[in-house]
Amino acid sequence: MQLRYVGPGVDAGEMDVYTFAANMVAFSNFVVQAAKATYGNEAHATAKVAGVSRGSFITELVVLVGNVSSLLSVPSASDLLAVIGQTVETWRHLQGEKPKSVKTQSDGVHIENNNGLVIIVREAAASTVFNATAATAVEQFVQHALKPGVDSVQLSGEADGKTVELATISQRESGYFVPVSPERDLFDQTVEQALIIEAPVFKDGNKWRFSDGAVSFHAAIEDQEFLNRVEAGELFAKGDVLMVALRQRQREIGKDISTERTVVLVREHRRGQSQINLWSQLPR
Repeated sequence: MQLRYVGPGVDAGEMDVYTFAANMVAFSNFVVQAAKATYGNEAHATAKVAGVSRGSFITELVVLVGNVSSLLSVPSASDLLAVIGQTVETWRHLQGEKPKSVKTQSDGVHIENNNGLVIIVREAAASTVFNATAATAVEQFVQHALKPGVDSVQLSGEADGKTVELATISQRESGYFVPVSPERDLFDQTVEQALIIEAPVFKDGNKWRFSDGAVSFHAAIEDQEFLNRVEAGELFAKGDVLMVALRQRQREIGKDISTERTVVLVREHRRGQSQINLWSQLPR
């Protein structure tokens, strides 16, 4: 695989080595995720930099599938190249927005954008686009890289001994290449619960660590009256328990599931034995 930046800023050497290194690593991560989606996780695909051409900044990657080293010149390489090409078209199709719908059918994955248009791509391509690691990588080596002076980025590879031009992404299109994984709520409920305080936090915006007696987790606190008491120096000790209204929200983001917990209301602070003023011990 080759990654090539084009533009006067590149020719003038305005892309510093640190930025280029970050883009190179991101491109490597993207290709690895695409290879895993194409050949399966059992392939344990990895990527290594084979060489860099000066001036135009061409990055050549060697993809390793299992114990077999592929320079993308074997017949099966065409599958990976097709997948990567379709990922670019999918990001263009979505234009930086999450899809309106995603449906897997016999002829591929049907992805509808917010204009009502549908693109049909391989499952491996859809999986790559909706993969958090791949999306973050693309955002780095496309959107963050295409700044004034860098007009476009070109992707190409080799299959059957021939160079295949996969895509040229212009600076105008760079905003499309961001995470676009579809999201949906699996459940959202508020329950009454007793929480053991494991680590109180006195800095705005940070999450406290609690235990429900079985597992530990972090949760933000929205109860401003309670936070005002904390600010005023309310005492806490090991073993303290908060009786709370706890909101639990579970969401499906792409193929990942995330759980977010928020303390909506603190109904009671049940104190432990040895009280200490943790607030007073913090550096001012």
